[in-house]
Amino acid sequence: MFIRVLDCISTDHNPTLVILAIVVALFSGFALFTILDHARARHGRMKIVWGFVAAFAAGGGIWSTHFIAMLGFQPAAFVSYDVGLTAMSAFFAIALAATATPLLLSPSLVNALAGGLLLSAAIGIMHFIGMRALLFAGTFEWHLPLVALSLCAGSLLVIAATFAGRRRASVGSRLAAGTLFGAAICILHFTAMSAALLRTDPSLRVADESLSEFLLGLSVAVVTTLIVVFSLVTVMFDRRAHDATADAQQMRCILEAAQIGILVCQDDEVISANKAFERLVGYEGSSIEGRAVADFFELPAGANRHAPRLYETEGQLKTANGVRVDVALNTTPILSGGTLRHLVEVRDIGDHKRARDRLDYLANHDELTGLPNRRLLHAELRKEALSSQEFGLLWIDLDRFKEVNDTHGHAIGDALLHAVAQRFRSVLDERHLLARVGGDEFVVLFKHASRQSDPASAGESLLKAMLDPIVVDGQMLEIGISIGLARYPHDAKSADALMRRADLALYEAKKTGRSRYAAAS
Repeated sequence: MFIRVLDCISTDHNPTLVILAIVVALFSGFALFTILDHARARHGRMKIVWGFVAAFAAGGGIWSTHFIAMLGFQPAAFVSYDVGLTAMSAFFAIALAATATPLLLSPSLVNALAGGLLLSAAIGIMHFIGMRALLFAGTFEWHLPLVALSLCAGSLLVIAATFAGRRRASVGSRLAAGTLFGAAICILHFTAMSAALLRTDPSLRVADESLSEFLLGLSVAVVTTLIVVFSLVTVMFDRRAHDATADAQQMRCILEAAQIGILVCQDDEVISANKAFERLVGYEGSSIEGRAVADFFELPAGANRHAPRLYETEGQLKTANGVRVDVALNTTPILSGGTLRHLVEVRDIGDHKRARDRLDYLANHDELTGLPNRRLLHAELRKEALSSQEFGLLWIDLDRFKEVNDTHGHAIGDALLHAVAQRFRSVLDERHLLARVGGDEFVVLFKHASRQSDPASAGESLLKAMLDPIVVDGQMLEIGISIGLARYPHDAKSADALMRRADLALYEAKKTGRSRYAAAS
C-alpha cells in the first residue's frame, strides 16, 4: 500500500505543486494553532471572533491543499471541476472547522478530542466532495482498504496535533501541532488519491458549465493569500501578546523578589499581591485579589483611605489572625497597558517603631526612677502655659540626701531615690505630672485639668508621707523633703520664670528649717 501511495505521488502528480500543497498544509496548520493560542487569551466576543478566524485558516488550508494537489494531478483524461461541488467542499471544510474550534478552545480533554475528530471529518468530507467535483469522461473505482487507511491516519494525526497544541503556548508547540495537522491533510489526501482509479469512458462527455483549471487555480491563490494574511496578522497580535505576557512575567518576578510587601491596585481594588505581602497579612493571593485596599489597613484618623492617595503614611495592617501589624505605606503611580494603577509598598515597621518608641521613652524619662525627666517637664510646662489656664508647680528637694550617699554608698542612694519616687506616686493623683529633674530634686506639675486639687494640700500630704522611715536593703533610713510652691500666672507669666520662682521658694523652705514647704511671694 505504501508503495502504491508513493507511486501515485511520483507518477500522477506535478512535483512542484505537490511541494506547494505540502507547504500550504503546514503553513495553515501553524496558523491554526497560533490563532487558537491567541483566542485562548481572549474573552467574550473577541474569543468568538478569533475562533472563526481559526476556522477559516483551518478550512481554507484544507481546501487549498486539496485543490493545489488536484491542480498537480496529471491523469490521462481531460479534467475540469464542478462549480457547485467545489464551493460546497469549501463550505463544509470551513463549517466543520468552525464547529470544532469552540471544542478545541475548551479546557476539557473530552471536548478537545471531539474537536479533533470534527477537524478530521472536515478533512475527509472536504476531500471526497472535492473528488466528486472532478469532472472527466469516465468514473471512479475505489480501493476501500486505502480509503479506510487514509481516514484513520488523518484522524490519528489530527488528534495528535490537537493535544500537542494544548501542551503550552509556545512556538515549539505550535510548530509541532502545525506539522502534525499539515501531515494529516497531506497523508489523507494522497493516500485517498492512491485509492482512486479513474476508468475512462469515451461515451461520456464533460459539461460545459464546469470550472476550468485556471479559475480553480485563481480561487486557490485567493484563499491561500487570505490564509497568509490572516496568519501574519495573528502572528503580529500574538507577538504583542507574548511581549505583554513577558513584561508581566518580568514585573511579577521583580515583585516576588522584593523583600517588602507589594500590592498593585487599580482605583481602590487590589489587582495582585506578592508573596511577601501574603506572608505579612496571612492570606493567600486568591483571597487578596479583588478586595478593597481599605479591607487590609487601619489608618490614623484623618488619613485618606483611597489607594491612589496613601502615598507616604503609617498605619496598621489587619492580618488574617486578627493581629495588628505596624506598617509604613508608600504609593507610586504606574502605567500598565495604558491603565493607571498604583503600586503600594508595605513595610513592617513594628521593630523599628518599638525601637523608636523606646528611644523616645528614654529621651523623656529618668532611667533610675522611670519618672518623666526635665525635657518632658519643660514640654508639658510650655503646653500648659499656652493653654492660658491656671496651674501650680511643686519643687521638691530631699533633705540630707548627701549624708545618706556618703554614709551608705551610691547603690543605697539610688535605691532610696527609687523608693522615694514610689512613695510620692502613692500620694499624688495620677493626673499630676511627677518628674525627676536632678540628683535629689523632683517636680510636681498640677495641670489645669486637675485644678480642683490644691498644690498646697498636696505639699502637706507629701511632707506627712515622708515622716515614716524608708527601708532600703534592710536599713531604716529617715529622709525629709523641702518644697517650694509657685502658681501660674499668679507668680510668673512664663514657664521658665515659674520654675525659677518655685526654686526660690524651695530655697526659702530650706533656709527656714527644712521639712516644710514655702510658697513664692
